[in-house]
Amino acid sequence: MSFDTPTASSSRRDVLRLALAVGATTALWGTSASAEGLRKATLAYGSTGYTWALTFVAEAIESWKAAGVDLSVVDFPTGRESMQAVFGGSADFSTSTDTPFIFAALQGLRPIVLVNYSRYSRDMKIVVKKGGPIDPNVPASLKGRKIATRVGTSGQYMLAKYLEMAGLTIKDVTVVDLSPNDMTVALVRGDVDGFAWTGQAAAVAEKQSGGKVTVMTQTGLEAHFQSHQLLLTTEKVIKEKPELVQAAVKSLFAAEDRIAKDKQWPELIAKRVRATGAEIAEATEAFEFKVGFDKRFLDDLVSQAEWAIAAGLAKRPAGDLRALLRGLIHDGAVKAVRPDRVTIA
Repeated sequence: MSFDTPTASSSRRDVLRLALAVGATTALWGTSASAEGLRKATLAYGSTGYTWALTFVAEAIESWKAAGVDLSVVDFPTGRESMQAVFGGSADFSTSTDTPFIFAALQGLRPIVLVNYSRYSRDMKIVVKKGGPIDPNVPASLKGRKIATRVGTSGQYMLAKYLEMAGLTIKDVTVVDLSPNDMTVALVRGDVDGFAWTGQAAAVAEKQSGGKVTVMTQTGLEAHFQSHQLLLTTEKVIKEKPELVQAAVKSLFAAEDRIAKDKQWPELIAKRVRATGAEIAEATEAFEFKVGFDKRFLDDLVSQAEWAIAAGLAKRPAGDLRALLRGLIHDGAVKAVRPDRVTIA
């Protein structure tokens, strides 16, 4: 069941733990269990940050209910954990960035991309101490330093691509696998020299440290890194619950339309994200909120898979890598609603 990289671990007990967590959190976040005429579904989130803004908007405007679904949700620290809930059968869908998806696919699992709904290049940040051994304006100064991230996530992938931009490789730093909740303390205490995680984590770190940390420059990063936010499911759900699949796609399109038309949309999710509308608006300026599948998406998946293999984090699977990843993209549901949004070969 594991789809972790060699430096992280999971077990069947993890899946059981996640299943129990789903049941416990449903009571907090789910809609009424007695809703008549609605099909039930569970969505597992990879954190509560604004990374999942579009799906949070779908919750807020009740577009799932409009599509005939009584949705319950549960939050986990990363997309890796939320995907485990789907594999374990305690959730029908999960949010994830493309990195956990890639590691799972390379380990022979079959997470299915149902919707590619937003993307960014600059939301992931590298945070370092002010006045420390790393110059935030010189990417190459990362060489020889200890950098924390969550192994097997987009944080690790962004770090690798940032190092590539600096003319370095992942072997030029020591990667420390930490929970996102522990990164700021580890940095301030001096256990690590920096961390690679979300913009939201960077903002929190600056506040918690009293301004003792700062974000490294990201000039030129777009040419090296792009992260995609995905709604994942399984072949079992697609086969046995087609009505939920169709509802999920319709719900996310409704959320995309709301974001496009309503400049005040961040206020809809402020409580859910635990940030002000203004903070969310500023943080998501780097995001493109658009449902669809194109050649760039598949190219990015292949590039990331090749990186994981070259870095020794995964083994090359048998057969053609591009064909393998294309086979894990279910674009039929999106095409049924908006044919123009599917241009992938």
